[in-house]
Amino acid sequence: MKKSVKKIIKKTKDFKVKIDHRTTVTVRTKEALKYWLTEYPHAKILN
Repeated sequence: MKKSVKKIIKKTKDFKVKIDHRTTVTVRTKEALKYWLTEYPHAKILN
């Protein structure tokens, strides 16, 4: 993972991940966040 992503992970508890142009997922655990980012490499963290 990128350094900026690691900093965001340490600061927040809930994450909003934009998978594609119309799908946004709310993730509550760090393990689930890692799963979504590995499954969808173009996903972006919004929050």
